[in-house]
Amino acid sequence: MCASNSETKNYLAIATDPLHIGAGSARLARVDLPIAREPGTNLPKVPGPGVSGPARAYTALATSRYRWKEGKDEYLCAGSGGPGGEKHCGRPDPACPVCIPYGFSKGTGSMQGLAQFFDAHILFFPVASMSGPLWVTSPTALSGPGVDREIPDPEKCFLPLGAQLKKGGQRLNFGWLMLSKSNKDNNDVSEQIDTITGLPETIKTKSVLVSDKLFSQIVNNNLEVRTSVSIDPATGAAEDKALFTYEALPRGTVLRFDVQYNPGYTYRINKKELKTEDGGEVGSSWVKVQVEKGLKLFASLGIGGMNTRGMGRLKVLNLGEEAAGNE
Repeated sequence: MCASNSETKNYLAIATDPLHIGAGSARLARVDLPIAREPGTNLPKVPGPGVSGPARAYTALATSRYRWKEGKDEYLCAGSGGPGGEKHCGRPDPACPVCIPYGFSKGTGSMQGLAQFFDAHILFFPVASMSGPLWVTSPTALSGPGVDREIPDPEKCFLPLGAQLKKGGQRLNFGWLMLSKSNKDNNDVSEQIDTITGLPETIKTKSVLVSDKLFSQIVNNNLEVRTSVSIDPATGAAEDKALFTYEALPRGTVLRFDVQYNPGYTYRINKKELKTEDGGEVGSSWVKVQVEKGLKLFASLGIGGMNTRGMGRLKVLNLGEEAAGNE
């Protein structure tokens, strides 16, 4: 894929409901249905397909192309396109706002999507403390969203980043864990956190930095765990031996993920160039507009599993002007 004239945008999103992105199957572990994790750090994450899949479906809804007819043919651009992808339209002129950004598979007319999605990782994690709710982060978590200098790793202590915590006491209680305040200078890190686009002021003023080792332990010990039971439709009561538990990222978790937008100048579908509705070239900005139409709907339709049990809504905080202006 040609990288010239491409654009990579870093998105921030906050969970307005608990978020359950399943690991794929039930396991014999602390809970029956765990969430997906990074193998090296054991930190929860949202895999790239967990972002791109809902975004594709919601872009189709936003552009009225979830299911549509052209002549005698009926197309379904939102999903896999039916057997062999034959129901994907794959239209190059004007370019389909679903098939072109996200890709499609339709015989000889297949192509990779112009938008590349990457895993979403935890940036700030909410934790209850004796000082009220706090948002915890780590040097590795902060290494992506525009923080361009080395961040100190405070071992066995915490580094207050928010204004409210800098004036607080010398110890911080995380329930089972008591940490002392670090005596290192934190002004540089705090100033860069202030520049992160879209991050709520409440989180900026109540954020703390802990070591990467402690961050993983704090996150995994403060995940939300719910218990549910299957209902017998004949009786309306709980089914026998149908009790199960599942994990979720708590409400207030801040995630970050990247999407790379590539132009379609060099692509051809059945020897036809990609063109927009007004006859212009398909650039990276056009691709971004279509994707952000889908990302906007995360706030109301949600992602992941357990949506019927009050989970899944995720608000993307730094959408472009065209998407954010319609809110």
